[in-house]
Amino acid sequence: MSESTPRTPARKPVRLCVRCYLVTDAPVVVAEVHQNSGPGWNMYACPKCAPHFPPVPDVIDLFPSGRGGDRDGAE
Repeated sequence: MSESTPRTPARKPVRLCVRCYLVTDAPVVVAEVHQNSGPGWNMYACPKCAPHFPPVPDVIDLFPSGRGGDRDGAE
């Protein structure tokens, strides 16, 4: 049982652009959708449409204190 099994080549990522609706093999993350229950998902655009979207913010930067903490800003 020491036969080597041939490896299949890795697939390129293929996603649908959320702006022009074309399939791209060079997707760029342009949004992260978060949910209260279950996993969220990413939205992708092709390299041509990606500059039309604002940069994706870091989730930690969305908190008032910048590092999390309590809702009233106290740590």
